Amino acid sequence: MEILKKNNRIYFNDNNKAFANISIDHTNNRVKLELIKVIPDYRNRKIATNLMSNILQYISRNLYDINTIILNPLPLDGNGLSHEKLITFYRKFGFTMLLHGNRNSPYLMLKNLF
Repeated sequence: MEILKKNNRIYFNDNNKAFANISIDHTNNRVKLELIKVIPDYRNRKIATNLMSNILQYISRNLYDINTIILNPLPLDGNGLSHEKLITFYRKFGFTMLLHGNRNSPYLMLKNLF
């Protein structure tokens, strides 16, 4: 797993099979998972599950002031998981739906770390 930190963003590259990036908001003590994507040829092999586990582990080990992770579970392309399956995927990691999303992000999910 290659991890690159630039300013308030961290980029994850899992052997060019899967990618993710998070942005850090130290003011609000939270991280936003902006992207998690598995290359189509490598889907359905638990790569996204491993990548998500690595992201959560990285946050807990390196970002001590962070207490919340947010994300917007929207499909990136027509070949990936449906919206419902994305929500199920993130729920496996302890994310819950926010009751009051806004117009730009009506499906925000949240995970409290503490």
